[in-house]
Amino acid sequence: MHETDQGHSPRHTVALELQAQAQRARKALLIVLATESPATAIAELDHAVEALARIEALASQHDFVDLPMLDDVGSSVDRLACELYHQGACDDLDAKALTAFIDRHARGLTALEGIGPASARKLFAHGISNLEQLRALDPTALDEVEGLGNATLARIKANL
Repeated sequence: MHETDQGHSPRHTVALELQAQAQRARKALLIVLATESPATAIAELDHAVEALARIEALASQHDFVDLPMLDDVGSSVDRLACELYHQGACDDLDAKALTAFIDRHARGLTALEGIGPASARKLFAHGISNLEQLRALDPTALDEVEGLGNATLARIKANL
């Protein structure tokens, strides 16, 4: 096996990078949970998302990396983002930053046929950040989501 300049195998080097990114994400998430500053919470949540994206990119580049829990971690981060949003942590964001925040954390909802970015934003604003939460709802509860038209509601309900 070839060694890198530091004397580590390529797999070991990847493992070290994955570990570093996981530690970065963990540290950022702990700060999010501990801080009382909305701006700090949002900034650290962004750091965690960046670290998780780097982990996902590394995992996709190397077939020897298998991280089946990564989707669950991302879903949990999106749920945390939704909680922060509903606690008012995003109140000081300008419109562009707020839309980017919601789009980033509601993106997983668009995996369901019938939900596009606009519907995902409305679901997120209602407190639904992932498909697990959406599927756990009684279908009639979707009728309470502000701004979803009848055709959109019908498509979502048909695909749940």
